[in-house]
Amino acid sequence: MTINRSEIFTFAWTTARQNLWSRRLPASELRSLFPQALRDAWREMKRRAVIAAERAKQALRPSAELWSEIQNLENRTTLGHEGINRLSDLRSAYHASCDREAEEKAAAELEAKRKMIAAAKGRFASVTFTKKDGSERVMRVQPAKLKFHLKDKTASESARKAALTRAKRHPHLMPVWDAEASEPRSVNLATISRIAVNGAVHEFPIH
Repeated sequence: MTINRSEIFTFAWTTARQNLWSRRLPASELRSLFPQALRDAWREMKRRAVIAAERAKQALRPSAELWSEIQNLENRTTLGHEGINRLSDLRSAYHASCDREAEEKAAAELEAKRKMIAAAKGRFASVTFTKKDGSERVMRVQPAKLKFHLKDKTASESARKAALTRAKRHPHLMPVWDAEASEPRSVNLATISRIAVNGAVHEFPIH
């Protein structure tokens, strides 16, 4: 459970000023109100942190499971205050879970495409993808040949770090060797609609 100290002090000063105004006290009393406001701020931030942690935990549950629980609550005749809060938390967790599952599915699909292309090794693979201008492009690649043109251990430290940074920032891009152009290229795995490799053809819907 992480609490931002800066937010606590900001919250405390805001509370102290509100108390000063509501009680019609002179400005000179502001500092005397701060200690209690700070204690109140700590309690409130801890409460919020517990709620946020619970919501994050719930968001790790399968969306189908959360949806079933939501439906169960919505079908009840009465919920009460606790039930209403529970329903609100479940709905938030459900949307977060859907987003997480969509991201995981997209990441798994990118990795599957990456492995398919790499499986060609020294042979050729045909990759069909959509370019930035919306046009379709078919590229004949030879994965194994690329390693002879990439930065390896003999490259400078800054060059290798730059390559790692690019890979982290753009996980959807895969460097490949364009067999027809005889030079390295990058393809956007997210826009690949077809991969022909090792005698098999794999097609993917583009979202």
